[in-house]
Amino acid sequence: MKFLYKFACFDCRVAFKRRATKESNTGSTWQADSEVVHNCPNCGRRMAFLGRNFRAPKQSDKNRWQSAMLLWEAGFRYCGSGYHEDPALPESKAEAIEFIKNNLSHTQRIASGSCWEKYI
Repeated sequence: MKFLYKFACFDCRVAFKRRATKESNTGSTWQADSEVVHNCPNCGRRMAFLGRNFRAPKQSDKNRWQSAMLLWEAGFRYCGSGYHEDPALPESKAEAIEFIKNNLSHTQRIASGSCWEKYI
C-alpha cells in the first residue's frame, strides 16, 4: 500500500500528495515531518509537510492559506485519526493566531516550529 501525504507551497498556494518516507509502504498518521524533500513544481522552493489530513483551500483564499502557514510554522500538522478531544485546527488567520497561543499542548502540535521564509 502506498502512503501519500500533503505537501504545500505557501508562496504559490498549491498542495500536492507525495511520499513522505523512503519506503512507500511505511509511515504513520502522526508523522511530524517528511524523510523525503519535495520541491514546488511552480517555483522550485521546498514544500512544507502538512500531514495526511490537510485539505488545501482554493488558491485564491489567502486567509485560509495564511492560517495553514501559521499553524505549520507553530508545529501543527494535519494528522491523526480525528478522534481526540482537542479543538479542530482553525481555518482563518485571526483564529489561527489565537489558537496557537491557547493550544500549546494540542494533540496535533507534533513538530518543532519552523519559519517559512527560512525554510529551504
